[in-house]
Amino acid sequence: MMSAARLTPYPELDGVLHRHAERLLEALGDQVVGVYLLGSLAIGDFDATSDIDFVVVTAGEMLDSQVAQVQVVHDQTYGQDNRWVKHLEYSFFPLDSLKLASSPFSRHGRVQDKERELWYFDHGGREIERSDHDNSLVTRWTLREKGVAVVGAEPPSFLDPVSPRALRAEIQDSLVGWGNELRKDSEPYRNRFYQAFIVLHFCRMLQDLHEGRITSKREGAEWAKFNLDPMWTSLIEYCWNDRQDPEIHVSQPEVPEIFQQVLAFVDYAVAQGTKVDINLL
Repeated sequence: MMSAARLTPYPELDGVLHRHAERLLEALGDQVVGVYLLGSLAIGDFDATSDIDFVVVTAGEMLDSQVAQVQVVHDQTYGQDNRWVKHLEYSFFPLDSLKLASSPFSRHGRVQDKERELWYFDHGGREIERSDHDNSLVTRWTLREKGVAVVGAEPPSFLDPVSPRALRAEIQDSLVGWGNELRKDSEPYRNRFYQAFIVLHFCRMLQDLHEGRITSKREGAEWAKFNLDPMWTSLIEYCWNDRQDPEIHVSQPEVPEIFQQVLAFVDYAVAQGTKVDINLL
């Protein structure tokens, strides 16, 4: 049994994370380099609506038999009777791949490359799948600079720093690329959860682009209210307050007049992000 170090403000969630990591170690043995908390659990502002983001760093690509074992472990954890197990979101990142730079967007748009995909459990998902969700410099920066070890060596021992310029380049490409996708087809995001998420995420991306680091949703919202056109302050505050409701969910419809403002804010954010010259920062 691994030592139960304090990981989060929630003892029950700590128990879930420790036991899940323990089961993964039992199933995969030396294949596990470490299990590390990411997202808001590492950066800050974790709340009842947040994903429980983490990454499992592995010594190499998992065999089919190991993927099957991982599915069994996930089923065991998912079957527990507590709220936390339905919010897990994590990838299995082979160490060699982790050490190579890779980003979801380039200046030409989204990068379509199957080689970028990792084994992944989506937020609340029951079945393992392939996804490039965590294969980004943002993940690498967060893991190295802020990652919380559930088990394993500290990330700086096996992962080189991500330069501020490289991080800014990825953030700018992602901000513009995802913004253009949203403006082209917003239908998948027309719900109450994404209505707030989009605004707060673009606020954070703009701050991160300027500062060359990854910040929290709260930091991003406060930065945006101080640095962006005041016409957006009320929308940012609305989205921040709405995000605090633990019942917010993708199954709830958007507020049409708010969502129209959200799309207008995306236009504004893309314009702001496009004109930033990262070579001058």
